[in-house]
Amino acid sequence: MRSYAVVGPERHGVVIHALRLAASSPALSAGLVRISTPDVATASADLRRALAGRDSAMIQVTDHLLGATPSDAADLVEDLARTTPLALCLHDIPQPEEGEARFARRRTAYRRFVDSASVVVVASEHERALLAECLDEHASNTRVVVLPLPVERVNTPAPERYSPRKGPARVAVLGFLYPGKGLEHVIDAAGRVVARGREVEVVNIGGVSTGHEGLVKELALRARQAGTTFSVTGYVPERDLAHVVRDVDVPVAAHLHVSASGSINTWIALGRKPIVLAGAYTRELAERMPGAVTIADDVAALAPAIERAVESPDSTWLGDDVQLGPSWAESAAAHENVLRSIS
Repeated sequence: MRSYAVVGPERHGVVIHALRLAASSPALSAGLVRISTPDVATASADLRRALAGRDSAMIQVTDHLLGATPSDAADLVEDLARTTPLALCLHDIPQPEEGEARFARRRTAYRRFVDSASVVVVASEHERALLAECLDEHASNTRVVVLPLPVERVNTPAPERYSPRKGPARVAVLGFLYPGKGLEHVIDAAGRVVARGREVEVVNIGGVSTGHEGLVKELALRARQAGTTFSVTGYVPERDLAHVVRDVDVPVAAHLHVSASGSINTWIALGRKPIVLAGAYTRELAERMPGAVTIADDVAALAPAIERAVESPDSTWLGDDVQLGPSWAESAAAHENVLRSIS
């Protein structure tokens, strides 16, 4: 029997993505092994039991969902691979910008993931290149498949008429708040727009990643010093997200080292055209879906891009002619094919 394993809490981005794939595929849904135990050690033991005797399995993988440390996560995957052929969908590929010690730990774990797998899946050509850098000269015969993240348009048409907001223009970043999300650059850019005579506020739509609660006060102080404000909505249920996203004046994604982004794709799927920082992944996205994003060449270009968006609200909504993809059904079918290839 083929299994499709999803480990982690309901609100984690990887879990949300993985479960929506399962919901889009009768085959993945039929083989779904769902482990949501909060304790990582217990979840690992549950996964071992659940996959025992299975013919093959696809697992959605980021190291911190499978172990207390990257090494623990790699131990688990190696144990599973001894008895079950694995297709690993790798997320959060390690990058040197994480810091030398963290990168070294995670790179070693991801090398072990690759060695354990019959095939690995990444979400962009940029991630394929990052994975190759992780492997460096480490030889591996494991096949690597690129399956782009699904981007399927939700019925959220742009307003027929744009009217100025009463009060500050709302500049928003979407998703969990954590270091490296680029909020400090968005806040600084908003401050420069304020200095030019426009009222602007910055909002993070989403909750705060565990362990980074202090970041909210730091960013709020930075915003006050820049002449603007910063706030966090907290977790927004799926049923309310489209309404919240429609109420934003300027959608922004300012990750400096993004390799694949569910938050950017969520902006796009909900009809918005976010401002993104130039990088390998965002250029790849722009080439694959022309007209889906507005690229700011660097951090210094964020302020003028935000100001232009405030002046021209229609530029923050997708045109009807923008072609998105793959759909969730197409992506799920591609994942099915990968899993079937190792059975």
